[in-house]
Amino acid sequence: MNVLNTYNEFDTNNFDLNVDHYGAEICDKNYSFGPTIRDNYVLHFIVDGKGTFTIDGTTTELKTADMFILPKGKVTFYQADSKHPWTYLWVGFSGSKAESILNKTQLLEHYFCHSTLNSKILDQLVKLTQFRDQKLDDITELQLIAELYKLLAFLIEEFPSKAMSDSSILIQNYIKQAKKIIHTQYGNPLKISDIAKKLNLNRSYLYKIFKEETGYSLKDYLIQIRMEKSADLLSRRSRLQQGFQKTFQPKPKQLPKSAEKIKQKNPPELSSWGSFLNQLSLVGRYRYLAICWLMI
Repeated sequence: MNVLNTYNEFDTNNFDLNVDHYGAEICDKNYSFGPTIRDNYVLHFIVDGKGTFTIDGTTTELKTADMFILPKGKVTFYQADSKHPWTYLWVGFSGSKAESILNKTQLLEHYFCHSTLNSKILDQLVKLTQFRDQKLDDITELQLIAELYKLLAFLIEEFPSKAMSDSSILIQNYIKQAKKIIHTQYGNPLKISDIAKKLNLNRSYLYKIFKEETGYSLKDYLIQIRMEKSADLLSRRSRLQQGFQKTFQPKPKQLPKSAEKIKQKNPPELSSWGSFLNQLSLVGRYRYLAICWLMI
């Protein structure tokens, strides 16, 4: 008989992506499932043995390290081998983003792929099964969905669709990711080699495609972003100072006695209230005015 090592089913209702169920099963000889039509997607990864998978009238023999998917809305049938039945892990998922994400992989082209037991996809499936002992609350649910997103990301990485494999699309994606890194980390010590390493690309290759696509070298682009951000920061600081002076600078007759005493003790260049405030930092102005307000 079949040995169901793990099985978890969830009643979640996220619009974008849901983990519906996952499990691991050691199948008996000739064990079969179907024909059936799913209302979600179920990904299987074979870790041992072999069997057959039938979809669209075509039957394919699959073995250890192969994957197959039961797509939504299609009739499928699969059966374990009579001599060396398979063992597999699976995860079922649904949501509005499920199909669009899977379209970025090769899985919906033939509904199976040949992988290896060293695959990140298998490692991620194992991670999902480790949630079996955890109580499903809001935090665990989000963590579970995050692990599913990682799984799908590894699926795209290992088995990109033909469209995703197109060199121009890949290059555009590299440029987009490089810009994202620069825009989010420009304030930190950032080297071109760091960006290349994050994208798992050769530094010279990244430099070449970035220059060709944007007209800027990576270094020049990084410098430009830092200058733009610095100018924006200075502009906002200036507007803040102007707003502060308009809001908080009182009329001379409203100055507390403590302020008048301080003015008298300062040198001539600090004799006016405005010049006195200008000698203080922004934080210092707030502190001083707060003290004065309490003394009124």
